[in-house]
Amino acid sequence: MSYLFDIHIHTQESSGCGETAAADVVRHYKECGYDGLCITDHMNKHNAFQFADTYAGQAQAFLRGYHAAKQAAGDDLKIILGMEIRFTDCNNDYLVFGFDEDFIFTRDLTDFGNLREFRPFADENGLIVIQAHPFRKSMKIIEPEFLDGMEVYNGHGGHDSRNDIAYRWAEKFGLRMTSASDFHYNSGMEHGGMYLDEMPEDSKDLARIILESKYKLKVFTK
Repeated sequence: MSYLFDIHIHTQESSGCGETAAADVVRHYKECGYDGLCITDHMNKHNAFQFADTYAGQAQAFLRGYHAAKQAAGDDLKIILGMEIRFTDCNNDYLVFGFDEDFIFTRDLTDFGNLREFRPFADENGLIVIQAHPFRKSMKIIEPEFLDGMEVYNGHGGHDSRNDIAYRWAEKFGLRMTSASDFHYNSGMEHGGMYLDEMPEDSKDLARIILESKYKLKVFTK
């Protein structure tokens, strides 16, 4: 048995670019037959300051979408906590899994300068790092050794993510591949996803499943 998850989802409650409330996101994916979602709202200075002036307030705001999705989902969909983090050096985005709610408050996560600085912190805390939409025009190529995986299918219709290049790059360097919708609103999103071999209990369990490659991609572009 496998479980269909979309691991790149934004909500109106916690992402300035999200146009759909978490409850409507959950309703949409239930209708589409998914078993679970990873709420990966934005964690970066630009997004954070749209919600609060202090990091404590920003951290609370970051969790609103996740909490709203969990409440709306009940027992119908599994809701997992993740984040899409951006550092201060460039516009690259990274999906991060392997943490709980308390972790968000341990330090200012918007203040890392780059992935090279973040990588030891990720390793110390059991996090995995997957580069999101790595070949959009504004992205920079990152050394593969700093990554646990690469998003080879991104379904956001408002961007040219060059998924075919991402697939070939991940294949060349032996990176784990992920597929997701990058959901922001109901129209223009092509549904990606992953069939997980196990139902993850939480974000840490999802990180393990990805590291062990216990999944298949729903959608990908070679």
